[in-house]
Amino acid sequence: MKSLVTIYILLSFGQLGLANMAEMRKKSHTEEFEGMPALFRAMSSSPNDGYTYNWTVVSFATVGLSGSGLNCTVLYLDQCTSWNKCRQTCLKTGATSYRWFHDGCCECVGEQCMNYGVNESRCRLCPEPGVEDEED
Repeated sequence: MKSLVTIYILLSFGQLGLANMAEMRKKSHTEEFEGMPALFRAMSSSPNDGYTYNWTVVSFATVGLSGSGLNCTVLYLDQCTSWNKCRQTCLKTGATSYRWFHDGCCECVGEQCMNYGVNESRCRLCPEPGVEDEED
C-alpha cells in the first residue's frame, strides 16, 4: 500500500511539472546591452563559427518608430542554458538585448528589434525533445 501511495504522489508531481513547463515557456527575463550591431550582423550571417553553442537565426519585418520597415534578427540558442550563460553568450554576439525564457531557451536580440524580439520560446532542443509530447 505504501508503494502505491508513493507512485501516486510521484505521478501527481510529474503532471504538475509538465503543466508548469507550458507556463515556463511563456515567462522570460529581458535585459538591454549597448551592443555591437556590426558584430551581431556578422555573427548572425555566419553562425556557429568557433562558438560552443549552435543557434537558429530568425529574421522578420517590423515597423519602426518612423513607420519604416525594419528587419529584426534574433538568434535562438539550440540547447537549454542558464540565465547567466544566456546573458554572457548574447553579450559576446554583440546583441543589443536578450530574452531568457524560464524553460531555459535563450534568445539574443539584434539592434532593430522592438520589445526584446519575439516573446516566444523557439529553441530547437529546449526544452528537451519529448517533454512537449508528454504534455499532450
